Amino acid sequence: MSTTSPDRLGTPVAAGSRVEVDRLTWRPFGRREPVLADLSLTLEPGERMLLAGPSGSGKSTLLRALAGVLTTTESGDLTGSVLVDGAPPAGAAVGLLVQDPADASVAGRVGRDVAFGPENLGMPRPAIWARVADALRSVGFPHGVDRATSALSGGEAQRLALAGVLALRPGLVLLDEPTSMLDPSSAAVVRAAVLDAVVDAGATLVLVEHQVEPWLDLVDRVVVLDGSGTRCADGPVRATLAAETTSLLARGVWVPGEGAPSPLPVDPGLCAPVGAAPAVEDALVEASSVTVTRAPRAGLGVPEQPGGPVLALAEVTAGVRPGEVVAVTGPSGAGKTTLTGLLAGLEAPTTGSVVAGASLRAARPAPGVAPTRVAGAAAVAPEPATWGSAELAARVGWVPQQAELAVVGRTVRDDVLATARRLGQDEAMAAARADGLLDTLGLAHVAGADPHHLSGGEMRRLALAGALAHGPAVLVLDEPTVGQDRLTWAAVAGVVLAARDAGLGVVVATHDPHLVAVADREVRLTPAAAPAPTPATSSAATPATTPATSSAATPDATPAAARTREAARGAGRWGGLAARSGPLSVLLASALLLAGAPFIRDLRTALVALAAELALAPFVLGRTHTPLRSLAPGLLAVVSVGFSNWLLSVDHSWASGATAGLRVAFFVLPGVALAARIDPSALGDHLAQRVHLPARPVIAAVAALQRFDALGSTWDQLARTHRVRGLAPGRSPVARARHLSALTFALLVQTLRQAGRMAVAMEARGFSRGGGRTWAEAAPWTAADTAMTALGLAVAGIPALVSLLG
Repeated sequence: MSTTSPDRLGTPVAAGSRVEVDRLTWRPFGRREPVLADLSLTLEPGERMLLAGPSGSGKSTLLRALAGVLTTTESGDLTGSVLVDGAPPAGAAVGLLVQDPADASVAGRVGRDVAFGPENLGMPRPAIWARVADALRSVGFPHGVDRATSALSGGEAQRLALAGVLALRPGLVLLDEPTSMLDPSSAAVVRAAVLDAVVDAGATLVLVEHQVEPWLDLVDRVVVLDGSGTRCADGPVRATLAAETTSLLARGVWVPGEGAPSPLPVDPGLCAPVGAAPAVEDALVEASSVTVTRAPRAGLGVPEQPGGPVLALAEVTAGVRPGEVVAVTGPSGAGKTTLTGLLAGLEAPTTGSVVAGASLRAARPAPGVAPTRVAGAAAVAPEPATWGSAELAARVGWVPQQAELAVVGRTVRDDVLATARRLGQDEAMAAARADGLLDTLGLAHVAGADPHHLSGGEMRRLALAGALAHGPAVLVLDEPTVGQDRLTWAAVAGVVLAARDAGLGVVVATHDPHLVAVADREVRLTPAAAPAPTPATSSAATPATTPATSSAATPDATPAAARTREAARGAGRWGGLAARSGPLSVLLASALLLAGAPFIRDLRTALVALAAELALAPFVLGRTHTPLRSLAPGLLAVVSVGFSNWLLSVDHSWASGATAGLRVAFFVLPGVALAARIDPSALGDHLAQRVHLPARPVIAAVAALQRFDALGSTWDQLARTHRVRGLAPGRSPVARARHLSALTFALLVQTLRQAGRMAVAMEARGFSRGGGRTWAEAAPWTAADTAMTALGLAVAGIPALVSLLG
């Protein structure tokens, strides 16, 4: 439906879509009660609606239903109907911005990510890049189209995700908590982008957000869902909030002007440390002048990745004492997660020191249990990063920023009890604490449920319960109040204060001003990752570096710019023939080497062939560095094959083993080095446009390759979780094998869940739309491709030539 109507400021705008929801009910398999129950509502074109309600009330579920992607990754009983402009929602009619912008990222570079929707619509290439430019400009994106998506800050990633939605020119825009993980300044930028790009475009808007007040000027209607997934309030936003204040507060809605609720009174006994009570005068753990630098992970699309170490934290001093709450604050990217990880013993600093106090290092016997039966009870060394898994778990509880990574049990209750059981604590005492925490945090009714079926807010509360149930002396929390309504916020804040009153040292990284207000001290980090001096700060440090300021740039989103990326990338550095060749010729050259390997039958031929490859490497690979870590699987294969052949040869000939190993090295190592230089998006372009493979499986494969680099990071975070929960193995090979199996399974679960969320985001951008699909960039076969193929053929022929001449 397309009409014209004035907005609140009197500006004529094109109206959006009309939405009709009729008796919608959704009950996922495995749930007794529906998440949405007999819900009906209508939105007129251009209407801007705020969807509010308590945690777990079905708000995100309703957005997925409006986008037509509710059953993309979930199964259940669905009745009722959703119509957008009189038809089921699909394709360009609806744009969905999911909670985590990382779930919406489908390409390695900004331009191709925004172009994904217009490509699915089958638009001509010039029109695609015009859409990309308009969308990036409308959200005030500060970088060009070649910026790596992995190099964006949280606010930039959220604006990119919004641009990807707007590039579809949808009549209905759905936003799911778009600022929940952002600092106040980044959140303000995103709200301004929504105002400029969505409201002024006249699209119908549905916004899910717990914190209502910052959005009041952008919406004109509020609909509130209750805990059973039914509508309990509906009307003009300000009038409804004013008239229904009492009932909305009772349901957990953050009503503007009402301030934060009082933290829930919680028995400190639920949080009391197990074992010796720490001395109040001693610091439990203190970081002194810590700096953390990290080397970027090597992955696909290497030439565009940063080459040097990344400064995550610079010269920070901070600590926590028993019986206090320390809030770590600052903008996104300032190093809050890094600092809390250091204090939790999850890693060691690059420079500086993190030392546990004497009372935390002391033996921690559990009441009623012999010390020899309690894992981690013995005294430990001063540096928490050196502690074993049980030693760390007995002293520290940790809630990660991605709460789903903290899941270690099959049911909610088992998850909370996992660490206490692993430490050998008394089952009855641990169960009493666990049940008390679940009841306090509003999770008792889902105690027997699969943790992965919880909402985001529920999962954060579960992680808090799991971090406390075994009685640590230090509690470290990363954004524990994200996704909480007023009632669950009060429960979380109450548990934090109860832990403090029980004598724990509590460290909280947060953007939540209400949580900061109940803290005893604040350590504020600047973008340079040093604490800024404030009255509440425990210590002040001078920033070691000054962050560079980047000015906003008008995005260059033209086909010409896209085709000349390599020239920009290679400025000042010779990228080699591989960098100027398309992915098909690179893969073909690698395959030709495989064809030449059987002709390596003796050590002389192998050495000559490998010498030729080494001589040509600078010409093919240029000056770009291939990390040894990426070659490790290939080197392992070379050594394994060589050793096997030596072992199985009749006379244990070292020459036979060396020849077999070098034969594998001839094609494996160059293949790995060349594959690391293939841009997944370019590979998809060539497979679809030159080989004419079906578009849908090609796109899915490219998206999977884009996420492949993140597997290492997810593995590291899962390993951290298992270590701090006491689940990491000792020295036993059998225990290590079991732990490796458990981590692998956990990685598989996380990968499937991430893939499901990405599938939802892709479907919401027209991935399954019928009709022809186009491609934002061409897939030409150039002279460099011919040269690469010819060179691969020539090198592959060297073993045969040497054998013939020999």
